[in-house]
Amino acid sequence: MHDDVHMGETVGQHDVRSGAQFTFRTKKFHFHPPPRFSPNIRKNFSFMSIIYILPAQYRIALACCAGNRYIHTSKQRFFMKARVIFLGILLLALNGRAQDSPLNLHRLTVFFTNDVHGSITETKAEFLNPEFPPILGGGASAANIIHKVRQQAQQEGFSVLVLDAGDIFQGTLVGTLSKGKAVVEFMNKIGYDACVPGNHDFDLGKENLIELIRMSNFPWVSSNIYNKETGKIWEWVKPWIIIRRDGLNIGITGATTIGTKHMSFPKNIEGLDFRPEIPSLQRAVDSLKAHGADLIVALVHLGLPYDPKEGYQQLKNETLETVLQKPYVNAMEVAHFVRGIDLLLGGHLHKGYPKPWEDPVTHTICVQNYAHLGNLGWINLYVEMTTKTIWTYDYPADNGTLLLLQEDEFWPDTTIRAWIRAEQQKYEKDFQKIVGVAEGKFTRSGSGEAPLNDLITDAMRERAGADFAFTNYGGIREDLPRGPVTRGDIFRILPFGNQIVTFRATGRFIKQIIEQKLRGGGRGLAISGGKVIFNKKMPDGQRVVYMEIGGKPLDPNRVYLVATTDYLMEGNSGLTLLK
Repeated sequence: MHDDVHMGETVGQHDVRSGAQFTFRTKKFHFHPPPRFSPNIRKNFSFMSIIYILPAQYRIALACCAGNRYIHTSKQRFFMKARVIFLGILLLALNGRAQDSPLNLHRLTVFFTNDVHGSITETKAEFLNPEFPPILGGGASAANIIHKVRQQAQQEGFSVLVLDAGDIFQGTLVGTLSKGKAVVEFMNKIGYDACVPGNHDFDLGKENLIELIRMSNFPWVSSNIYNKETGKIWEWVKPWIIIRRDGLNIGITGATTIGTKHMSFPKNIEGLDFRPEIPSLQRAVDSLKAHGADLIVALVHLGLPYDPKEGYQQLKNETLETVLQKPYVNAMEVAHFVRGIDLLLGGHLHKGYPKPWEDPVTHTICVQNYAHLGNLGWINLYVEMTTKTIWTYDYPADNGTLLLLQEDEFWPDTTIRAWIRAEQQKYEKDFQKIVGVAEGKFTRSGSGEAPLNDLITDAMRERAGADFAFTNYGGIREDLPRGPVTRGDIFRILPFGNQIVTFRATGRFIKQIIEQKLRGGGRGLAISGGKVIFNKKMPDGQRVVYMEIGGKPLDPNRVYLVATTDYLMEGNSGLTLLK
C-alpha cells in the first residue's frame, strides 16, 4: 500500500505480522450497515442493479441527478427508488446498451480514540457489574484488533487509519508519572497516523508536550494553536496534513478547544494563542482542497452534545454569526458550519456516540468515543474512487462504532500487554500502600450533591480551617469504591496535583463566584460549609436564590475564610473573578 504524508511528514509502512484470518471469539462481532446504500445490503435493493450495468459516465450522472446520496426514511427511499429507476432507464436508453461497470468502491477503515488519559492498562468494568466486574483489555486488546485488521487490509486491499482526538496521557499513574512518554510509546507501537493536542496535554507544560511531539512517530495537527510572537501556527503542530494511501489523498486537520486558555495554568501555555475553531478549521479545509485532498478528516478536541437531538434543535436556531460570538463551540456546530469535512472525530466531553451522527446539511459524519480506552472506535467508509466521494459507511457491531474491549471477547496482544504491565509496575509500585478503608462506595456527580464531592470539599475546609470551601466538578475524576483505599486510588480520583489555597472574601464576592459558575450552561461548584439554592431559569447573575455559610444566611458584608485549589485561584475553569 502506498503510504506517505504531505507537508514533510512521512508515515512508513506499518509492521504487520503475518497470521491467521481476522476472527474473534465473540459471536456478536459482525458488520452492521445502516439503512443506506452499502456494499453489504445491495442485494436487498434490486433497483441498484441499474447502477451497476451503467458505464462510468452515466453512473456518475445518475448518482448526481438522484440528489442526496444518503437515504434516511422509508418515504425518502420510496421516492429515491422511483427516481433511480426512471433515470436508470433513461440513461440506458441514451447509452443504447448495457455495460458491465460496477461501482469502484474502496474501503477505508478508521480506528479512533479520544480522551485516553493514560488508560492503556487493563481496567475493571464496574459499570457493567459492580460486584464482579469483567476485565477490559485496554491498549493490548485495541492493539490486537488493529493488528489483525491491518493484516486483513494487506490481503484484501483496503486502507486503515488510526487517529486520536486528544488528552492522551494525564489522569493515570502510568500516563502522568511517565509525563506521557509511556502513552506516546504505546501509540508508536500501535502505529497511530495522527493526533490533535487536547487541553490536558498541556497539563505538564508546553515544553513537556514538545518533548512528546518529538518522540512521536506520527504528526500532531491543530489549525488553531498560534505562536503569539510570530502570529503563525505553533511550529510544533501542523495545521493540516495529507496522507496518500491506496490512490486516496486523505486530508487531516484538527482543532484544540479554545477553552484551553481557561483550563490550563498560564505558565503551561505561555506564548500560545488558541484562536476560534470554526474559522481556523475552514481555512485548513480550504487549503486541503487546494492541495488535492480527496477526503477530509477533522480531529477536534471539542465535544458533541450529550443529546444529539436536543443539540441539533438548538443548532437550527443559530447562525454562523451567533455561533462565532459564543465563548465556546461544540463539535456539532463545527460539523454544521465548516463546509467540506467528510468525517469528524470529537472528544473532550467523554460522551460516546455509538451510532454516528450526520449533519443534515453538510453531511459531515461525526463520531466520538468514550474516555479511558474502554472502547475502540471503528468506522468503515466506502469511497467511490471515480468521484472520490463517500458512497456509504458501516460499523462492526450491533451497537455501532464503539467496541467495548472486554478481554474475554477481544484477546489482548500478548507482546503489548507484557510491555504495558512492565510500565505499570514501574510507575505504580509505590502507590499500592493502603492508607484507609471506604466503608461504602463514594460516588461523584457533575452537578449538585454527591458523597465524594462532599468528602473532598469537607476535607479541604477542615484542613484549611476555613468557613467555606469549593472546587470544580471536573477536578474529581473517578468514584471511590468500597473497600481498602490505596495511594493509587487517591491519585486516580485527584490526579492533577493541585494544592489547597485560602483567601478572604466578602459574602457578596463569594456569591459572585457561584454565579459565575452558573452562567449559561454552568453547573456550579462542589462546596462545603454552606448551602446554595439556585434557579437555572433565572438570568445570568441572578440565579442564586438563597445561600448560607455556617448554617446562617449569607452576610454580604462579612469577610469569610475560603479554601479552594491553586488551579481555580489562577482563574481557570472559567473563574476569571479569581484572577
